[in-house]
Amino acid sequence: MRGVGAPEAGVARGTYTGKVRLHRGRVRLRVPEEGHHRAASPLELFFDLVFVVAVAELTEVLLHAPTWAGVLRFGALYVPIWWAWVGYSFYADRFDNDDRIYRLIMIIAMMAVLSVSVAVPRAFTGTAGAKRFALGYFLVRLILLGLYLRAHYHVPRARTLTTRFLQGYGLGAAIWGASALLPTPYCYVLWGAGLLAELLTPILSASAVARVPFNASHIPERFGLFTIIVLGEVVALNAIGIAASGLRAETMAVVAGSFLIAACQWWLVFDHVDPSPLRQWRLTGQAYVYGHLFVHGGITVTGVGGLLAAQAANARGHGHPALDGGSVLCFGMAVFLLGVGGIHLLNVGLGGDLRAWSRLGLAAAFTLIGLAGGGLPPLLLEAVLVCGLSCQILVETKAPAVPHTLHTP
Repeated sequence: MRGVGAPEAGVARGTYTGKVRLHRGRVRLRVPEEGHHRAASPLELFFDLVFVVAVAELTEVLLHAPTWAGVLRFGALYVPIWWAWVGYSFYADRFDNDDRIYRLIMIIAMMAVLSVSVAVPRAFTGTAGAKRFALGYFLVRLILLGLYLRAHYHVPRARTLTTRFLQGYGLGAAIWGASALLPTPYCYVLWGAGLLAELLTPILSASAVARVPFNASHIPERFGLFTIIVLGEVVALNAIGIAASGLRAETMAVVAGSFLIAACQWWLVFDHVDPSPLRQWRLTGQAYVYGHLFVHGGITVTGVGGLLAAQAANARGHGHPALDGGSVLCFGMAVFLLGVGGIHLLNVGLGGDLRAWSRLGLAAAFTLIGLAGGGLPPLLLEAVLVCGLSCQILVETKAPAVPHTLHTP
């Protein structure tokens, strides 16, 4: 990203200080200030709350169908909801000046996200459910397009970027809208095409992104907050496991193991996922952003696996069959480690270092265990996972630093 000089017309400096300042409806580009950390605003924190509901609904999809088909349905719904959060977060990073119009638009966007969340359970149950989800998501994207259109009008400096985003996101939204006109399963093909158009837009707009600065301290904080959202859902799933356990020792131990796995994930993300790739958008910055899809999705899947394992342990105690969460736990951990490993690998170069290859190697090991059916007893399997993650944390702490491939432009 190129350096930033003196502010020009339509450019706002400063970080969020806790003082609410309402402006008169003119969008301004927020220029990052050297040495200043920008914290998430109260509106951003409020916005995140609706995604707590969305993640909770998504976990139900996988809980009720922990099969390969269920995983595909979960992924098909998780990616657009996660991408909606990313889109609004990056818009706010550049253009949020907390004016009244922006606040009202964001409140409407929150209601649109809630409508998508409540449509999640029936998105794959028939044409009516699919149509409801598609129209809800279409509305979420349409509101974001309106925000970018507003920025396009008010901030001439950012028009290269806003033009590319209006084109790419507009194409994606149009495809999602058209999918509501088709019956299942044909509409799902358009879902994939629309989502692909949206995901590729920032990648294909790399030079435009580099010309319009985003805050390299604010974005990692935003991704950290979404990490807290998914970890919070894991804690909620653990609480469900405790409530259903009847305080049986084995089930309680399985729940405790699931919580320790989440704690290890938290430790790895917040202590050892380096945000420096965001200093350069092309490749390393893109890997940081898209890699977090695997990080967040992997944490969510791991939490579901933990609850399934607790339910399996509880069912054995009562003589009832239940689905074993071992494979789900292993695959969730593998996806999570693939995310943190891929981010670091591209940051240090394809030659890698001890951290990168140990993350990816552990992901491969957990994948093999999952493919074997996760047939180990839940307690033993969780002990293996916790041991592997603990060793990884030790590696992260002790491994020598390797110079990054990126350089600040």
